[in-house]
Amino acid sequence: MRQPAVVIIGGGLSGIAAAWALARAGLRRITLIERGASLGGLAGSFERNGRFYPLGYHHILHRDHTLLYFLAQIGALDRVRWRRIRMIFHAAGRRYDLTSPSGFMRFPMSAIDKARFAWMMLRASRKSDWRDWEGRSAAELVDTLASPGVRRALFEPLTQLRFEMACREISGAWLGARLHHREGSAPLGYIPHTNWTKTLCDGVTRLIASDVSIVTQRGVAKLHSDGHRVSRVEFADGDTLDGDVFVSTVPTEVLTRLVPDRTPEMSRIRYTALLSAVCTTATPVTPDFYWMNLAPGLTACGLFVLSSLNPTIGAPGETCVNFVTHLRTRDSPLFGLADEELLARYANDFERAVGARLEPTWTHVSRVAMYCPLFDAAWRNPPVRSVTFSNLYFAGNYRTFPSVASTGTALHSGIDTATALLQDLGTTTDLVGQIARFTPPRMHIAAGTSL
Repeated sequence: MRQPAVVIIGGGLSGIAAAWALARAGLRRITLIERGASLGGLAGSFERNGRFYPLGYHHILHRDHTLLYFLAQIGALDRVRWRRIRMIFHAAGRRYDLTSPSGFMRFPMSAIDKARFAWMMLRASRKSDWRDWEGRSAAELVDTLASPGVRRALFEPLTQLRFEMACREISGAWLGARLHHREGSAPLGYIPHTNWTKTLCDGVTRLIASDVSIVTQRGVAKLHSDGHRVSRVEFADGDTLDGDVFVSTVPTEVLTRLVPDRTPEMSRIRYTALLSAVCTTATPVTPDFYWMNLAPGLTACGLFVLSSLNPTIGAPGETCVNFVTHLRTRDSPLFGLADEELLARYANDFERAVGARLEPTWTHVSRVAMYCPLFDAAWRNPPVRSVTFSNLYFAGNYRTFPSVASTGTALHSGIDTATALLQDLGTTTDLVGQIARFTPPRMHIAAGTSL
């Protein structure tokens, strides 16, 4: 029987994982299309002075089981090191380290609310499945598991920084999943002497290189349909590529411009935008921290000292800093701000939050117009199959809810979609089961840290 020609649109981690799962199941007529120069999407890197840096902060979560599985597949898991980090909250001109008992005690919140917060975090750490909170708000979750005082002191500022929205507008299931992963208090992973996302992207690209036709630097202008089936891709230069089955991993807004798909939930999905500036400086940052949530009113939402987690990410003696601004929409005037003015604002944020002048040796600015779906309280994942076209499938970060949107969930989304596609072709794969049964080795603790 003739094998179907599968065309995957989008070379991010979801597309790579889908291509790998399909090839692993024996399909050989697979084409992966990416408009950029290399695969990886938001996990991509840039080069400066012979070294590679992430487009924005990335860290390995110890509960990101799918990511750990793929790192093992490419032979990189044994190189991962783990470090406990300091998460700082900047509020009213002061800094609070909530990962330390003394910093937590100084934070401006009542003693009873601190106890309720600790109890909520304990309960969240033991709950991995938050689907029972779908359709309920983050405000209800925090008020129920902790108190309104905890919500006002901690979570209202955080949801404003992350989405420019109030807790009542944000999904409780999404927030519960974030609390379960404990990014601020659990150890985070990195790979010494490299940018680990480049190691991941290069490694998974090698996994598929011999079995998948990889097409880069070609944008898709349109998807043609014939009745209830997608029939071919039209590239920006007018060339076309026929296919039997299509997988879209691009943002939903992009897909609906390519083809008039009417699958429920797709049209209501909206994306946040992201500004990310990475720079290095010879000036050490004190006190040492990895992650600082900045007070509302500053241009940056978060300040990450990447070299605090991975001291080898830059040249010896360099401090690597990442400014991040989350915007509810790319229509925000801040998204179109000139690099020079944006960097001047970030330098002002740095001086106000850290108390020192920022004197960067170089700076790299990234603008992501469609970064993360707005996980509002009414969110529902779209189905994996289009209801408009019988041979069109979906994968991407808009199908990972309520799990934390991460490199691992992007990979898992591709595996889920490939599994559904293979089932429709009359075959199976046990990859989901293999990932669930995978047992990572014991953590290697980075020097100077303890677990």
